[in-house]
Amino acid sequence: QVLRLLFSTRDLTLVREYLVRQWTRIRAGRAPLQDFVFCQEVRMGTYANDAYLPPAAMVAAKNKMRGGPEPLFGERVPYVVVAGHSSVR
Repeated sequence: QVLRLLFSTRDLTLVREYLVRQWTRIRAGRAPLQDFVFCQEVRMGTYANDAYLPPAAMVAAKNKMRGGPEPLFGERVPYVVVAGHSSVR
């Protein structure tokens, strides 16, 4: 939405106002949780290095360790980024 606004109007003031409105909604708790959920396809067993898995594959692996089901090849896994290390891309 913000990119569409930027490229259609080329007005940074409008972009800033839009972002401030959205951040105000988030801080007030009026934004739906689904706006913060990412879904990414996983291909378990095909990653070269298990130490550096993509976020969705990491979630799927932790779920499997807790006794949950392993996602099927190509299945989309939902996750939310809460915090990350500064060294992670």
